[in-house]
Amino acid sequence: MAVSIAARRTAAEGDRAAVDAILNTIAHAIGAVLDDPTVSWVLRVAAAYWVLVWLATGLWAFVDLRRRTTSPVIPYASAAAVILASPILFPFVVLVHRIVRPAASVADRRMADLRDAALAGEVDLVRCPTCGIPTDEEWLLCPNCRRTLGHRCESCGRTAGVDWDLCAWCGSTLAGDIRAVLTS
Repeated sequence: MAVSIAARRTAAEGDRAAVDAILNTIAHAIGAVLDDPTVSWVLRVAAAYWVLVWLATGLWAFVDLRRRTTSPVIPYASAAAVILASPILFPFVVLVHRIVRPAASVADRRMADLRDAALAGEVDLVRCPTCGIPTDEEWLLCPNCRRTLGHRCESCGRTAGVDWDLCAWCGSTLAGDIRAVLTS
C-alpha cells in the first residue's frame, strides 16, 4: 500500500511538471506577443479608448438627467456614480441609470401638460348640436349648417338659448311665438 501511495505521488508530480511546462510555454507565447511593439501600441490605444468611453458615459449620464429632472443635484450624483464606478464597473452603473431614470424628459412632460390643457379647453367649447363645429355662446346661427343656436332677449338684448322659457340675465319671459319660429 505504501508503494502505491508513493507511485501516485510520483505520477501526480509528473502531471504537475507537465502542466507547468504547458503553462510556461503559453506564458512565453503571450509574453512574446505582448512584447511586440505593434501589439503593445494597439493595447494602449484600446485602453485609452475604453477610458474615453468611460468618461464620455459620465458626461452622458449628467446631460441625460439634466434633461429628465428639475433637481440640480441628481445629474451630478449620476455622473459621479459613473466616474466612481471605475472603468471596469461603469457598464453596470449605466444599466442602473437606464432603469432608474425618468422615462420622459422635462420638456416632454411640459408639452404633455400643455397638450392636455389645450384638449381640456377644447372639450369645454360649445358645439353646434347638428354639425358639431365649435361655436360661440353669443352666436344666433351656426355658420356651417345654419341651425338656430339662440335668440336675443327683447328686454336686455342678450343671447338666450332656443329652449329657454325665460332670460337667465334679466328674468323676463321669452315670447313663445319667437321660440316656435326659431326652433322650426
